[in-house]
Amino acid sequence: MKKVNFSTRAYATNKGQVMLRVRWEGKKNEVGFSVGYTIDPEKWDSTKQLVKSNTTHQINGKVVYAREINNKIRNFLSCIEEVFTEFSLHDSCPTGAELKESVNEKLGRKKKVDINNGDEKTLKDIFSEFLVSRPQEGCWSLQSKYKYEQMWNQLMGYDSNITLEGLNQSKMLELVNWYIKNDYHNYTIAKQFRTLKSFLRWAVKHGYSIQSGVLEFKPNLKMVHRTVTYLKYKELMHFFEYEYPKEKEYLSKARDMFCFMAFTSLRYSDLAKLRSSNIIDGYLDFCTEKTDDKLRIALNEHAQKIIDRYSWYKGDTVFPVPSNQKLNDYLKEAAKLAGLDREITQVYFKGSTRHEDTFKFWEQISCHDARRTFVCCSLALGIPPSVVMSCTGHSDYESMKPYIEVADETQKMEMDKWNSHQYKSEIISRMDKMNSEQLKTLFDYVKGIA
Repeated sequence: MKKVNFSTRAYATNKGQVMLRVRWEGKKNEVGFSVGYTIDPEKWDSTKQLVKSNTTHQINGKVVYAREINNKIRNFLSCIEEVFTEFSLHDSCPTGAELKESVNEKLGRKKKVDINNGDEKTLKDIFSEFLVSRPQEGCWSLQSKYKYEQMWNQLMGYDSNITLEGLNQSKMLELVNWYIKNDYHNYTIAKQFRTLKSFLRWAVKHGYSIQSGVLEFKPNLKMVHRTVTYLKYKELMHFFEYEYPKEKEYLSKARDMFCFMAFTSLRYSDLAKLRSSNIIDGYLDFCTEKTDDKLRIALNEHAQKIIDRYSWYKGDTVFPVPSNQKLNDYLKEAAKLAGLDREITQVYFKGSTRHEDTFKFWEQISCHDARRTFVCCSLALGIPPSVVMSCTGHSDYESMKPYIEVADETQKMEMDKWNSHQYKSEIISRMDKMNSEQLKTLFDYVKGIA
């Protein structure tokens, strides 16, 4: 009997997803399993590689006890050991795919397919299973489900009869051409392929087989960075202080909601659910709706002024926030009236064809521009990126990068260093050419205006 040496490690990711890693053959092979729970990382015992005893966890609105999660981890480990024992009895070593398939079968995560009885799962069946199972494995918003459904509808628009087995590199290339033919931006195409591959990686983790090279496929598309739309500091303060006619009070409210988000980095989803209990000693203390990040943000005087302005409101939340769509509509009207008409040019590609669109800021303003405004204005004011990230909830610089656009004011201040150096050099050069009398006259003049 050939014994296969292997090692396992259970751990919780930074976002709390409970995972299992298996290595064998001297770390030549490695497979990861998602246990199916997302917990508070602080409640994980890295020494025991289990959830801390006697803790509870809020998962999808339900209270889950530590023993349930730990039993699932132990069940995983037991199944992994059984699979390696079975392979050892046959003097063989499993591949990564074989280990996944065998473990998932023992866990009941994959049903054996009986082709003769017509029980083979279609790609639609697998995607339906994904939509049910994936939200239980990690926190999902309605927006997350929407983006996968959107990707699925586009995939079906390309080929409604496509199968998981038939999805190969050639099909992926055809899908790219379908997007281009249907006038999609290259940026959108790349985003949809990332969503598709996310679904396919889930399928692989749950025991389904996909064609070689599909996950490695990358669309060969011309891409340019999109221009980040945001208000410069002077524009933001002008917008904040602009007075609207009394008959257009709804525009003042829309403006206030935008500015509060721009002063605090809040998303619309967090603004709409902000409660008085989230305001503690000059701080916003809350858990984000989208990512479940626990944030503590110091209120500046402008944000506090907006809170005070709505002290009359007696609803369940701090502000009377309209729907996202309605707020975006009001913002366009408010920004137009306030004269936020700086022109912005977006360059993009559709296939290999270059396009360029120019529009005024008020035509495109939306709630999310407020968050970008917070990042850009904070950097322009000299606030360190690490402090900005602590407010936005970004875990690293790379994840914050899409929101960062160096503000013109910051760039000008830095580039003026060239100018100041040039002026100093020119003054020194002229002084070198002066005689004693001229230098004395200059000294007396400077002394007189000092």
